[in-house]
Amino acid sequence: DVITVGPLTEQEQVARLVARYNLLEVPVVNEEGVMQGIVTVDDAIDAVIPTAWKKRLPRFF
Repeated sequence: DVITVGPLTEQEQVARLVARYNLLEVPVVNEEGVMQGIVTVDDAIDAVIPTAWKKRLPRFF
């Protein structure tokens, strides 16, 4: 089974799925199952890490 989320899924819930299943991306599908986009692991991290922490993290790339 493919793990997907809907367009109204909370960011924190998507981040938990990414962490639990070690995903790099999650497809976003509508009610008919048509893909609307993707949420990447970077998107999920950005959604849950406070902005103040991001400013303190070193940049590697």
